[in-house]
Amino acid sequence: MILNKHESYDPAELRRIISDDGVFLTQQVGGLNDRQVNEHFDVPINDEFKNWNLSTALEEIEQAGFKVEYCKEEFPVQRFYDVGALVYYLKAIPWQIPNFSIEEYMDDLYKIHRIIQNAGYFEVNQHRFIIKARVA
Repeated sequence: MILNKHESYDPAELRRIISDDGVFLTQQVGGLNDRQVNEHFDVPINDEFKNWNLSTALEEIEQAGFKVEYCKEEFPVQRFYDVGALVYYLKAIPWQIPNFSIEEYMDDLYKIHRIIQNAGYFEVNQHRFIIKARVA
């Protein structure tokens, strides 16, 4: 069994190293993760990730010689209850808004702060998918 969580992988390499009765289980972050953050900061989604989704991953896995036993894609809600939490989050995941700085995005942060004051939170959707596949 090969387990993978939020990391890249090469389906052909997986097939090469897994046993003939092996199982590959992965949970991935899709390319539309937190897209509302990008929209509020007027920053396009990273081209490297924007087409990363369940459909693309399934096609790659099946072409490498795996049979998919289970798969699911979800867009769960994520809420930020203060703008400081959003700033911390964006500092921790620099690929979401490349070169993020408070100074550069002060006006956008203030707009999100106002959303939080009015609604009680700033809501975005995560993008997750899971695949369980076995060697075909």
